Amino acid sequence: MPLKPLSLTLSLITEQHITPNIYTFMRKILLQLFCIACALNLMAQKGKGSDKDIYFNQTTLQVTKAGTLEQAFADTSPEKHQGLQVIGPLNDADMRFLAKLAKPSGLDDLHSINLQEAQLERVPAHWLQGFTYVTHVYLPANLKEVGAYAFAYTNSLRKADLPEGLKSIGQCAFVGTNIRRVNLPASVEKVGEGAFAHLKSLTEVSVPAANNNFDLVDSVLIRNADNTLLQCFKKGKGEVQVPEVVQRIGSLAFGGAKYISSIGIPKAVTYVGEDAFASTYALESINVAEGNAQFVSTNGVLFDKGATLLICYPTSKRGNKYTVPATVKELATGAFQECGGGNAYKLIKDKAEKKKARLNEVVLPEGLTKIGKWAFTFTGCQVNIPSTVREIGDSCFFFCEIEEATIPEGVQRIGDGMFAACYRLATITLPSTVTYVGAKFLAFNSAETTLNVYALNPPTCHRDAFADFSGSINLHVVKGKKKAYEKSNDWTGLVFNGIEDDLKAVVTGIDAPAVPAADAVETARYNLQGVRIYAPQRGVNIILMSDGTTKKVLVK
Repeated sequence: MPLKPLSLTLSLITEQHITPNIYTFMRKILLQLFCIACALNLMAQKGKGSDKDIYFNQTTLQVTKAGTLEQAFADTSPEKHQGLQVIGPLNDADMRFLAKLAKPSGLDDLHSINLQEAQLERVPAHWLQGFTYVTHVYLPANLKEVGAYAFAYTNSLRKADLPEGLKSIGQCAFVGTNIRRVNLPASVEKVGEGAFAHLKSLTEVSVPAANNNFDLVDSVLIRNADNTLLQCFKKGKGEVQVPEVVQRIGSLAFGGAKYISSIGIPKAVTYVGEDAFASTYALESINVAEGNAQFVSTNGVLFDKGATLLICYPTSKRGNKYTVPATVKELATGAFQECGGGNAYKLIKDKAEKKKARLNEVVLPEGLTKIGKWAFTFTGCQVNIPSTVREIGDSCFFFCEIEEATIPEGVQRIGDGMFAACYRLATITLPSTVTYVGAKFLAFNSAETTLNVYALNPPTCHRDAFADFSGSINLHVVKGKKKAYEKSNDWTGLVFNGIEDDLKAVVTGIDAPAVPAADAVETARYNLQGVRIYAPQRGVNIILMSDGTTKKVLVK
């Protein structure tokens, strides 16, 4: 239906962080919403906080043939590099060279890139992703495509108007930028999920009536082809009721709507994308309409219909302790992200009331088998890991306030950044089944840490497994395995105080004499060597049940 442009007026609200300053620093790294040097750079710029471009067309480079921009730049050797205008045909190689110039290791001071008179049909994927300094980009009239993540987390970017004739905008193309306006041209046929998530300085968004592919309804952008809610642009307080026409909620759909307090999901919704509710800092409840065939909400918490998957615990839901229902087998990506952390409870100003409302502990049930990536990122919670868990996603506990972590038997992979910035963490125990330790799994910690590893063979480590870790590790391994770890390049180095082989070997670590409950079901299976198997194998199979008990079965 034809709609008039919607204009959103923002009031600036200063975020109050109740956790240490390191919290803010870590958050910038994980979410890539900010770059470390951004603040210093913006302070150095004139015209900060406005659309004014004081470096507009400072230096002009003209090319007659695509692929020759680097040579043209070398021939010109401009003395000032803050603003470049490029005229003529460009290809991907030229765009990569421009991106190289925009890096801190390039010109170190390039703020403005004018391509209005360039012949360019495509901005490559990841073109300026995560760059610090660029504030203004002027796109050419003949542009047809903006690639996925092209400007993602280019935090200083505040102007990149979309030209008429543009056809496609890729996934997360402008996520985490400071652009002020999203004026979708009538020509746009495709917008990827998360393309406009986390726009921190947005003041205006519009979709012309001539564009039949998208509608803007009550600050919600909808893709008409499949009735997908692509982005909620609401910046103020209060409730968001998803329009009844919506059948799908895309990834990062509410990303950055940090002051809304509740979300209503209609009966027709059949799909909720990954991390759809990220950074909804004031969210207290998600409510699903009766009759929805795929989802249900219980006390404001979002689950799948059978309550086997916990999708989202609202960031600002009140209560010091939450016990996950026994029916839950999996926590979705970002399920408890930011809960109880420094950005939660945006609408509570009184410190005593905020403390009373703050989530401090999450109790996970035996029978849970999977914890998704980012599930507890930036939470202020203590979390137990049940013995039944077999898969844990990357950065799951990033900046979580856990003090001790025991990864259960059956888990094979320690994901990237799993315990990064867990500044209270003193003891970590890895099971006999672990085979891989990911990048920066202890990054940004500085304490002395006890690491118990029950794997008989030293697990393979990412080359950056211990990068950005400034503390020291007391490594304990199974008796008789000290030499194996000493010979492994992955498990020696400056971070280790020494290696002690004082641990007792385990077979499965899941021995339990108890009798399984009548309704218990199989959740995992192992051979006698403690290796997880995914189908019955000849010989003795050790079966882990949903109630935490085990049984041995002879398979002939």
